[in-house]
Amino acid sequence: MKKLFTTILAFISTTILFSQSWYNYTTVNTNGKLPDNNVECLAVDANGVVWLGTYFNGLVKFDGTNWTNYNTSNSPLKDKTIIDVAVDKQNNIWVANYANGVFRFNPSTNTWTQFTKESGALTNNYTYAIEVDNQGNVWVGLTPSSYNDPGVLKYNGSSWAQGNVFKDNFNSYGAEAIGVDKNGNVWCGTRIGLYKFDGTNWTYFSMGNTQGGLGGNYIRAIAGDASGNVWVGTTDYVNFQTVGGGLSKYNGSTWTIYKSSTHPIDDFVSAIAFRNNDVWIGTGFCGQIGNYKGIYVFNGTTFTSYQSTSTFPGNCVNDIVVDKNANVFIGSAFGLTKYGTIVSVENEDNIPTEFAITAFPNPFNPGTTIEYEIAKSGSYSLKIFNSIGEEIVTLFNGELNAGFYKKQFDASRLASGIYYCRLTGNNINISTKLVLIK
Repeated sequence: MKKLFTTILAFISTTILFSQSWYNYTTVNTNGKLPDNNVECLAVDANGVVWLGTYFNGLVKFDGTNWTNYNTSNSPLKDKTIIDVAVDKQNNIWVANYANGVFRFNPSTNTWTQFTKESGALTNNYTYAIEVDNQGNVWVGLTPSSYNDPGVLKYNGSSWAQGNVFKDNFNSYGAEAIGVDKNGNVWCGTRIGLYKFDGTNWTYFSMGNTQGGLGGNYIRAIAGDASGNVWVGTTDYVNFQTVGGGLSKYNGSTWTIYKSSTHPIDDFVSAIAFRNNDVWIGTGFCGQIGNYKGIYVFNGTTFTSYQSTSTFPGNCVNDIVVDKNANVFIGSAFGLTKYGTIVSVENEDNIPTEFAITAFPNPFNPGTTIEYEIAKSGSYSLKIFNSIGEEIVTLFNGELNAGFYKKQFDASRLASGIYYCRLTGNNINISTKLVLIK
């Protein structure tokens, strides 16, 4: 992991720094320890460890300092594409592994168990979603093999239920999103609507029978808050085109919808999480052209947008989780983003082996974070130049010990264009191109 630093490195063997801010982890600034910027899904275990499912490089464990990658070369995973990840009551990690069923991983014993159609556990190996209910049952959304097969299965710790569970005999769509509310109801989202299971019966909700309370019948995200409300992110198809459905809230009797036509929020809602009294909403459809609007935070009255700024670096969101310390983690096509308390621990044995300079986000508007690595103590300067070589601003000029550093660059007073950030000193001269777009 690349450590976070201010522009001063203490002259003691160990320094611990705290800050409440945004930070983005990428393949570049973790030196490849995060193996893939395409973070598809997230979960947090009982110890506060974040588990990331990536699209191209398997499962990743991040404990705040160390990164561990589980892929087809060092684990039983059959594919490097992870569709969903969840943590059960025993702190086992559950992984939907594309077309290979699901895996249960016990990190304490390093034991993997695979559940497949061939083993008699599942009705199909194409799995989409995993969720754990209030009783500890594991629910898996999957593609029905036929009209008589369920779109979701339940595992109670010893056996899989394949009887009275959700199924759509007409369209044969599986559950692609699963959520649990405060009262223990399990909610399953498909491409043709939303299903609620109260332990005995299934209730179906759609755009039609909610009188527009659901903005679309393609359910992409479901989350239950501490007050018992269920929040749903939807999409719909109109004339064979994907259109945003907005954010819907159900309080048990009434549906409320938040859309761009009535509220300052993007219609493509892809992820929902809760931090204290705020609803964190991820939008966008990663992999599709357009539809990129980043993060919104809703306090019950006002939506605050974070989009391609020096805060949240990207615009499309795949997943959001909040840990026990109220840190927010966001998975996107731009890496793993954290909002909350950043803790850095540096010691004299952990120094870079070469000089480097990067900026993120880039392109940016109006600010970006310059990160630079100093391999040898000495005198250095960090400056910004325009495209014709004129010096714009000096970010730092002075003595530095070997270590990792970062500096904020605010370009709000500058015009759009190409700029360069140059690090010089101690017989080195390196730079990185910056693109300011307003």
